[in-house]
Amino acid sequence: MKSSEARPLLLLLLRHEETENPRGVLYGQQEVPLSPRGRARTQALVRKLARLPVKAVYGSDLTRAAYGAELLSRETGAPLTLTPLLREIHFGRWTGLTFAELLEIPEFRERLANPAEIRPPGGESLRELSVRALKALNLIREKHPEGLVVVFAHGGFNRALLCTLFEIPLKRFFSLEQRPGAMNLMVFFPEAPPLLALLNAPPELDLAPFLDYYGSGAGPYHKP
Repeated sequence: MKSSEARPLLLLLLRHEETENPRGVLYGQQEVPLSPRGRARTQALVRKLARLPVKAVYGSDLTRAAYGAELLSRETGAPLTLTPLLREIHFGRWTGLTFAELLEIPEFRERLANPAEIRPPGGESLRELSVRALKALNLIREKHPEGLVVVFAHGGFNRALLCTLFEIPLKRFFSLEQRPGAMNLMVFFPEAPPLLALLNAPPELDLAPFLDYYGSGAGPYHKP
């Protein structure tokens, strides 16, 4: 098959569902379980995704993301990889603090204005998260040049990867919404720029028409 006829990589990047703990807290890489509703919604999503031709499943090794990845791998038989490369940003000593508590910290207020470079004490900056996210993506692309790959990750990780991949300034990081359960579909054509086909889509969305269209090789670089 010529490279121009090759099928693309369809990367479905998910944010985990809602967690058990209250909102307004920076959890970062702290373990937080999914809520009963979050588990039920993840199970519903997995049942839907299991009907698709999933080639591989990746997930953060944090429980709230790994739960869905493990379920989908079990349902489809697709190989599973859990890796710390897909973890949420490391908030260091800010982990577990509420937003109100964080606003009392001058460095945190500065980070709101300059999110790319300000590093939480003992944690990582958005710039560093972006490097990690891109490394994770490149490893996936090297192993899976085509087909449907599903990734269960986190809101901050997803934003950082999308900013880096589509050359969005990190100062606009918080402009990219990632609701619990959000679906993002990226399409990687051979020898062409990546395409963002879905952003922050609800998990109830029927993916089949998108996968049929882009999986055929259609898109801005080739019309069916």
